[in-house]
Amino acid sequence: MKTIDRWIWRLVDAVLLIAITGMIGLIALQVVSRLWGSSVPWTEELSRFLFIWTIWFGVAASFRTGQHPAVTLLSDLVTHPARRRVIDLIPAVAAAVLFAIVAYHGWSLLAQQIRFGETSPILRVGMWLATLPLVLGSALAVIGALIHGVQGSDYTHAIKEARK
Repeated sequence: MKTIDRWIWRLVDAVLLIAITGMIGLIALQVVSRLWGSSVPWTEELSRFLFIWTIWFGVAASFRTGQHPAVTLLSDLVTHPARRRVIDLIPAVAAAVLFAIVAYHGWSLLAQQIRFGETSPILRVGMWLATLPLVLGSALAVIGALIHGVQGSDYTHAIKEARK
């Protein structure tokens, strides 16, 4: 199971690397093309798609490692480790429920876009390519939130050690 977990999150990290690198290249191309006097119109749309992928996969990655914004006032007040673990599960379960709802509605939107054949204005690719990361990122955020909620800071520490 740890091997599957590791490969999933390595794939997420690879998608993030590709998307961010692609955005940087596309935005640089857009700036240079404007300096030359003829803007390349498809770079803006493609960089927007890559930005959406970056956002949703970044959300999933942040929940996996516990790097997401959190209010820890209550858990910081509790000193007993077992009680603290229970209290730390509450936001993890709440986040998992939220992202499960987002994934469900995202899936409905994705199916609708495929069914109606919606395409982007410039690239003429399916708009489902902009919705797919919402569904995948939300599903991965559910997994990441639950993993972090169950395994807590021990898991976060193990991830940081594995990256060294």
